[in-house]
Amino acid sequence: MTDAMHLLMHKIKASWRAGKVTSVLFLDIEGAFPNAVPSRLVHNLRKRKVPSKIVNFVHNMLRGRVTNLRFDRYMSDPIKIDNGIGQGDPLSMMLYQHYNADLLDIPEEAGELASAYMDDTILIATAETFTETHHKLANMMTREGGVGDWSTEHNSSLKYSKLALIDFAHRCNPIKRTPLVLPQGIIKPSENAKYLGIIFDQHLNWKTQHVHALGKGFRWAAQVKRIARPT
Repeated sequence: MTDAMHLLMHKIKASWRAGKVTSVLFLDIEGAFPNAVPSRLVHNLRKRKVPSKIVNFVHNMLRGRVTNLRFDRYMSDPIKIDNGIGQGDPLSMMLYQHYNADLLDIPEEAGELASAYMDDTILIATAETFTETHHKLANMMTREGGVGDWSTEHNSSLKYSKLALIDFAHRCNPIKRTPLVLPQGIIKPSENAKYLGIIFDQHLNWKTQHVHALGKGFRWAAQVKRIARPT
Protein backbone atom coordinates (compact mmCIF):
# COMPACT_ATOMS: atom_id res chain seq x y z
CA MET A 1 0.00 0.00 0.00
CA THR A 2 2.82 2.37 0.88
CA ASP A 3 4.57 1.56 -2.41
CA ALA A 4 1.37 2.36 -4.35
CA MET A 5 1.14 5.80 -2.71
CA HIS A 6 4.86 6.52 -3.24
CA LEU A 7 4.50 5.56 -6.91
CA LEU A 8 1.66 8.07 -7.35
CA MET A 9 3.60 10.87 -5.61
CA HIS A 10 6.73 10.08 -7.65
CA LYS A 11 4.83 10.32 -10.95
CA ILE A 12 3.17 13.61 -9.97
CA LYS A 13 6.36 15.31 -8.80
CA ALA A 14 8.33 14.00 -11.78
CA SER A 15 5.79 15.69 -14.08
CA TRP A 16 6.14 18.93 -12.14
CA ARG A 17 9.91 18.86 -12.51
CA ALA A 18 9.42 18.44 -16.26
CA GLY A 19 7.11 21.48 -16.36
CA LYS A 20 3.99 19.36 -16.90
CA VAL A 21 0.81 18.55 -14.96
CA THR A 22 -0.87 15.30 -13.94
CA SER A 23 -4.53 14.32 -13.67
CA VAL A 24 -5.63 11.27 -11.71
CA LEU A 25 -9.03 9.56 -11.98
CA PHE A 26 -9.94 7.44 -8.95
CA LEU A 27 -12.21 4.58 -10.02
CA ASP A 28 -14.98 3.20 -7.83
CA ILE A 29 -15.71 -0.49 -8.57
CA GLU A 30 -19.02 -1.67 -7.15
CA GLY A 31 -19.05 -4.97 -5.21
CA ALA A 32 -15.59 -5.91 -6.45
CA PHE A 33 -15.21 -9.26 -4.66
CA PRO A 34 -18.86 -10.49 -4.73
CA ASN A 35 -19.27 -9.67 -8.46
CA ALA A 36 -16.09 -11.42 -9.65
CA VAL A 37 -16.82 -14.15 -12.22
CA PRO A 38 -14.88 -17.37 -11.47
CA SER A 39 -14.58 -18.34 -15.16
CA ARG A 40 -13.08 -14.94 -15.99
CA LEU A 41 -10.70 -15.26 -13.03
CA VAL A 42 -9.52 -18.67 -14.27
CA HIS A 43 -9.06 -17.20 -17.77
CA ASN A 44 -6.97 -14.35 -16.35
CA LEU A 45 -4.83 -16.73 -14.29
CA ARG A 46 -4.03 -18.77 -17.39
CA LYS A 47 -3.40 -15.58 -19.37
CA ARG A 48 -0.84 -14.51 -16.74
CA LYS A 49 0.81 -17.94 -16.96
CA VAL A 50 0.02 -19.00 -13.40
CA PRO A 51 0.98 -22.70 -12.97
CA SER A 52 -1.83 -25.05 -14.02
CA LYS A 53 -1.91 -26.79 -10.63
CA ILE A 54 -2.81 -23.50 -8.95
CA VAL A 55 -5.35 -22.61 -11.65
CA ASN A 56 -7.05 -25.99 -11.29
CA PHE A 57 -7.09 -25.60 -7.49
CA VAL A 58 -8.79 -22.19 -7.76
CA HIS A 59 -11.27 -23.53 -10.33
CA ASN A 60 -12.26 -26.44 -8.08
CA MET A 61 -12.42 -24.20 -5.01
CA LEU A 62 -14.87 -21.76 -6.62
CA ARG A 63 -17.27 -24.22 -8.28
CA GLY A 64 -20.23 -26.04 -6.82
CA ARG A 65 -20.61 -23.59 -3.91
CA VAL A 66 -23.90 -23.15 -2.06
CA THR A 67 -25.09 -21.19 0.96
CA ASN A 68 -28.11 -21.10 3.26
CA LEU A 69 -29.98 -18.20 4.81
CA ARG A 70 -30.87 -18.73 8.44
CA PHE A 71 -32.76 -16.49 10.84
CA ASP A 72 -34.97 -17.25 13.84
CA ARG A 73 -36.09 -20.86 13.25
CA TYR A 74 -36.09 -20.63 9.48
CA MET A 75 -33.47 -22.30 7.27
CA SER A 76 -33.62 -21.75 3.52
CA ASP A 77 -32.93 -24.35 0.89
CA PRO A 78 -29.37 -24.37 -0.50
CA ILE A 79 -28.77 -21.36 -2.77
CA LYS A 80 -26.27 -21.78 -5.59
CA ILE A 81 -23.41 -19.27 -5.68
CA ASP A 82 -22.36 -18.45 -9.23
CA ASN A 83 -20.15 -15.40 -8.66
CA GLY A 84 -17.72 -14.02 -6.16
CA ILE A 85 -14.34 -14.59 -4.58
CA GLY A 86 -14.35 -15.44 -0.86
CA GLN A 87 -13.89 -11.97 0.61
CA GLY A 88 -11.98 -12.19 3.89
CA ASP A 89 -10.05 -15.24 2.75
CA PRO A 90 -6.32 -14.31 2.53
CA LEU A 91 -6.19 -16.01 -0.87
CA SER A 92 -8.84 -13.61 -2.20
CA MET A 93 -6.35 -10.74 -2.13
CA MET A 94 -3.99 -12.47 -4.55
CA LEU A 95 -6.84 -13.71 -6.73
CA TYR A 96 -8.36 -10.26 -7.17
CA GLN A 97 -4.98 -8.83 -8.13
CA HIS A 98 -5.09 -11.18 -11.11
CA TYR A 99 -8.77 -10.48 -11.73
CA ASN A 100 -8.26 -6.74 -12.36
CA ALA A 101 -4.72 -7.00 -13.79
CA ASP A 102 -6.02 -6.25 -17.29
CA LEU A 103 -6.72 -2.69 -16.15
CA LEU A 104 -2.97 -2.13 -15.97
CA ASP A 105 -2.63 -2.99 -19.67
CA ILE A 106 -5.06 -0.28 -20.83
CA PRO A 107 -2.53 2.62 -20.91
CA GLU A 108 -0.70 2.39 -24.22
CA GLU A 109 0.36 5.92 -25.14
CA ALA A 110 2.98 8.26 -23.74
CA GLY A 111 1.85 9.99 -20.55
CA GLU A 112 -0.63 7.25 -19.61
CA LEU A 113 -0.39 4.95 -16.58
CA ALA A 114 -2.66 2.83 -14.39
CA SER A 115 -2.07 1.62 -10.85
CA ALA A 116 -4.10 -0.82 -8.79
CA TYR A 117 -4.01 -1.97 -5.19
CA MET A 118 -6.77 -4.58 -4.95
CA ASP A 119 -9.98 -2.79 -6.03
CA ASP A 120 -8.49 0.70 -5.54
CA THR A 121 -7.57 1.53 -9.12
CA ILE A 122 -6.43 4.86 -10.56
CA LEU A 123 -5.77 6.17 -14.06
CA ILE A 124 -2.89 8.64 -14.37
CA ALA A 125 -2.36 11.05 -17.27
CA THR A 126 0.52 13.50 -17.73
CA ALA A 127 0.72 16.30 -20.32
CA GLU A 128 1.33 20.01 -20.83
CA THR A 129 -2.23 21.06 -19.92
CA PHE A 130 -5.22 19.61 -18.08
CA THR A 131 -7.19 19.64 -21.33
CA GLU A 132 -4.69 17.14 -22.72
CA THR A 133 -4.65 15.00 -19.57
CA HIS A 134 -8.43 14.86 -19.53
CA HIS A 135 -8.41 13.75 -23.16
CA LYS A 136 -6.05 10.91 -22.22
CA LEU A 137 -8.24 9.87 -19.28
CA ALA A 138 -11.40 9.92 -21.40
CA ASN A 139 -9.62 7.89 -24.06
CA MET A 140 -8.54 5.24 -21.54
CA MET A 141 -12.10 5.03 -20.26
CA THR A 142 -13.84 4.73 -23.64
CA ARG A 143 -11.38 3.23 -26.15
CA GLU A 144 -11.79 -0.32 -27.41
CA GLY A 145 -10.39 -2.57 -24.69
CA GLY A 146 -10.54 0.32 -22.22
CA VAL A 147 -12.07 0.59 -18.77
CA GLY A 148 -15.64 0.47 -20.12
CA ASP A 149 -15.01 -2.82 -21.94
CA TRP A 150 -13.17 -4.24 -18.93
CA SER A 151 -16.12 -3.34 -16.70
CA THR A 152 -18.54 -5.23 -18.96
CA GLU A 153 -16.33 -8.29 -19.47
CA HIS A 154 -15.57 -8.63 -15.74
CA ASN A 155 -19.07 -7.95 -14.37
CA SER A 156 -17.58 -5.02 -12.47
CA SER A 157 -19.80 -1.96 -12.69
CA LEU A 158 -18.34 1.47 -12.04
CA LYS A 159 -20.25 3.95 -9.90
CA TYR A 160 -19.66 7.01 -12.07
CA SER A 161 -21.26 9.33 -9.52
CA LYS A 162 -18.44 8.43 -7.11
CA LEU A 163 -15.52 8.82 -9.51
CA ALA A 164 -13.06 11.40 -8.20
CA LEU A 165 -10.77 13.54 -10.33
CA ILE A 166 -7.82 15.54 -9.09
CA ASP A 167 -5.76 17.83 -11.31
CA PHE A 168 -2.34 17.95 -9.68
CA ALA A 169 -0.30 21.08 -10.32
CA HIS A 170 2.37 22.84 -8.29
CA ARG A 171 0.92 25.60 -6.12
CA CYS A 172 2.97 28.16 -8.09
CA ASN A 173 1.39 27.02 -11.35
CA PRO A 174 -1.89 28.93 -11.99
CA ILE A 175 -2.98 26.61 -14.85
CA LYS A 176 -6.75 26.39 -15.37
CA ARG A 177 -8.62 23.24 -14.27
CA THR A 178 -11.45 22.11 -16.53
CA PRO A 179 -14.09 19.35 -16.10
CA LEU A 180 -13.57 15.86 -17.47
CA VAL A 181 -16.26 14.94 -19.99
CA LEU A 182 -17.29 11.27 -20.23
CA PRO A 183 -20.28 9.71 -22.03
CA GLN A 184 -21.75 8.94 -18.59
CA GLY A 185 -21.48 12.55 -17.40
CA ILE A 186 -19.21 15.41 -16.45
CA ILE A 187 -16.72 15.03 -13.59
CA LYS A 188 -15.50 18.23 -11.99
CA PRO A 189 -11.99 18.32 -10.48
CA SER A 190 -11.87 17.98 -6.69
CA GLU A 191 -9.35 19.67 -4.44
CA ASN A 192 -8.69 16.40 -2.61
CA ALA A 193 -9.67 12.72 -2.55
CA LYS A 194 -8.99 9.75 -0.29
CA TYR A 195 -6.78 7.02 -1.74
CA LEU A 196 -5.81 3.97 0.32
CA GLY A 197 -6.89 5.75 3.49
CA ILE A 198 -4.79 8.89 2.83
CA ILE A 199 -6.18 12.20 1.60
CA PHE A 200 -4.31 13.46 -1.49
CA ASP A 201 -4.74 17.16 -2.28
CA GLN A 202 -4.14 18.92 -5.59
CA HIS A 203 -0.92 20.60 -4.41
CA LEU A 204 0.44 17.68 -2.32
CA ASN A 205 0.82 19.90 0.74
CA TRP A 206 -1.01 17.33 2.94
CA LYS A 207 -2.85 19.99 4.97
CA THR A 208 -6.22 18.22 4.63
CA GLN A 209 -4.68 14.89 5.65
CA HIS A 210 -2.99 16.60 8.61
CA VAL A 211 -6.29 18.04 9.85
CA HIS A 212 -8.03 14.68 9.33
CA ALA A 213 -5.35 12.76 11.24
CA LEU A 214 -5.36 15.24 14.14
CA GLY A 215 -9.15 15.15 14.38
CA LYS A 216 -9.15 11.37 14.43
CA GLY A 217 -6.48 11.35 17.13
CA PHE A 218 -8.37 13.83 19.26
CA ARG A 219 -11.54 11.77 19.01
CA TRP A 220 -9.75 8.62 20.16
CA ALA A 221 -7.99 10.51 22.97
CA ALA A 222 -11.35 11.81 24.17
CA GLN A 223 -12.79 8.28 24.22
CA VAL A 224 -9.79 6.95 26.17
CA LYS A 225 -10.15 9.82 28.62
CA ARG A 226 -13.81 8.93 29.18
CA ILE A 227 -12.95 5.28 29.85
CA ALA A 228 -10.11 6.15 32.24
CA ARG A 229 -12.01 8.87 34.14
CA PRO A 230 -12.53 7.85 37.79
CA THR A 231 -16.12 7.59 38.98
